[in-house]
Amino acid sequence: MAGISSVGGLVSGLDTATIVEQLIAVSRKRIDVVAGNQTTYGNKLEAYQSLNTQLSSFQSKADILRDVDTFNVFKNVTTTDSTTFSASDLLSVSTTTDAAAGTHTIRFTSSSQLAQARKLSSESYTDYDTALGISGEFIINGKAISVDTTDSLVDITSSINNANSGTDSTGVTASILSVSSTDNRLVLTSDNTGEDEFSILDASSSNILQTLGFTTTGTDGDGISYTTKNTTSDGAESDALSSSSTAVGDLLGLTSAQSGTVTIGSYTRTIDLSTDSLSAIASTINGMTNITATVESTTTDDGVTTYYIDISGSTTFSDNNNVLETLGILEGTNGSVAEEHIASVTNTTDGSTAIDSNTQFGDIYASNVANGDWITISGTDHDGNSVSGTWQISNINSTNIGDLLTEIESVLEQNGGTNSFTASVSNGQIVVTDDQDGDSQMSVNIIANNDGGGTLDFGAVAASVQGYDMQVTAGQDANVEINGVAITQSSNSIDDVISGVTIDLTRVETDDTTVNLTISRDTDSIKSSINNFITEYNSIIEFINQQFTYDEDTESSGELAGESILYTIKSTIQSTITSTNSLLSGDYDALSLIGITSDIKGKLSLDNTDFLSAINTDFNAVKRLFTA
Repeated sequence: MAGISSVGGLVSGLDTATIVEQLIAVSRKRIDVVAGNQTTYGNKLEAYQSLNTQLSSFQSKADILRDVDTFNVFKNVTTTDSTTFSASDLLSVSTTTDAAAGTHTIRFTSSSQLAQARKLSSESYTDYDTALGISGEFIINGKAISVDTTDSLVDITSSINNANSGTDSTGVTASILSVSSTDNRLVLTSDNTGEDEFSILDASSSNILQTLGFTTTGTDGDGISYTTKNTTSDGAESDALSSSSTAVGDLLGLTSAQSGTVTIGSYTRTIDLSTDSLSAIASTINGMTNITATVESTTTDDGVTTYYIDISGSTTFSDNNNVLETLGILEGTNGSVAEEHIASVTNTTDGSTAIDSNTQFGDIYASNVANGDWITISGTDHDGNSVSGTWQISNINSTNIGDLLTEIESVLEQNGGTNSFTASVSNGQIVVTDDQDGDSQMSVNIIANNDGGGTLDFGAVAASVQGYDMQVTAGQDANVEINGVAITQSSNSIDDVISGVTIDLTRVETDDTTVNLTISRDTDSIKSSINNFITEYNSIIEFINQQFTYDEDTESSGELAGESILYTIKSTIQSTITSTNSLLSGDYDALSLIGITSDIKGKLSLDNTDFLSAINTDFNAVKRLFTA
């Protein structure tokens, strides 16, 4: 037959399928070998990667021990002999690597105090979002705040807070305190504690701070009560400004800088802040006999120079149009609002005309007061002490309301001391005012017993105005004695007296209390770092040992068995650990001398007793053993 013919297995008797499979298997042996090698190398690669991870971790732990800060760690213990409170009630202590072991004392005396932030309050306003109808400018920590007649408390608050931003922020935050729906106050709070962190000065002729109630009235100059702001031994200084040759009004950002006549000693001069610089003002003051003024400067560590006027020869100053106050030579004093209680019932003489202090009891309309009627007066005084008394109407035709008012004052003042109250009549209602500064615990009840069958009634007496100081909290520095030295700081965190130690004051005791502070090395922290190093070292040794261990059950060893590089790694790190350092002293030139020893398998361990003995005997030698 012509052409190609095929011979099947059935005809030839050959098992061609098996032959083909065997031929394929032979050709695939080379592939299987490669695949087997690939698995082996993959396992070895994975094992090397694991070893590399362990070596990196070991190196990081070794690097930690090479850092001297690892050894410059400290712990502290504070104690006090008090039986009523612990040292932790008064302060907390933290340390840095710059500390040193030692003992210190922190003593609290009668002059000790915590630093606190200054807080001021305005007078009370019925509404906080109604235009106040006042205008003027004032200065908060060197930045001018302008108030327009259309501004409400909310608007003034926003202006003040807007000035408290940027690199030259005032550091003062404004908020509105709503004591009640009809008692709203503008409150200014320093962002920082300290005596000199918050200054507020009137900077216009409108006396706007007095109008807002921040400062009080007086007889000096333009009717404001002043104190000298920056007092010196023989005069006063102004606040510091950024230039001595630029007009003061421009430096402060005043829109309408004022001028006025000022008095220093017995001499008067006119100063115009819209045109006069510090140098010009000093020249004007120098024209006064026996009074001198110089422009001084000071430069901070970051290179900022400021200028101020130093006045000598007089400690008496009088202002007009707040010129000296704008300069920071004077500042307005803070007043207070007296607490006021008003009786709810209005009494009259004829049904429409209100009674007054001269009204006789027999003339009170529709009261039917009889001779011999009693009035009971009770309540509490300024400090909350109970008071009470009874008063008899001797003759309704000669005894008047003024006599009752005198008795009310007498009852409230019966505890003596500084108690002072004023009772008066306003629009037919009895008004009792606590004349003392600040918050008051005063309460008053005036009850007529009407034994004669009358209807005399003064009604319930309730507080209409709560008493408070305009300076709610005075800014003050922290005062405490450390190691026998009186320390004054603007912050309760004192970090520059004992090197590397920060003392945070949380409370003061004024009964001569001493806290003993002991700073010691934190050997537990050092030991922990060394143990971390040992753990990583042992992990590497364990890994290498497992690679060379033969398992009889599986008749195999580790993936890296026979790899010479493992021997090299193990030999290198073991020789490094066990060798001596010729640059160090013979007493501490090897890890074994501080309690780090190796067992039969090459693993390390730390003997706590030997380690503590070494570190307490020669700390620097132990430190150098690692850092070298």
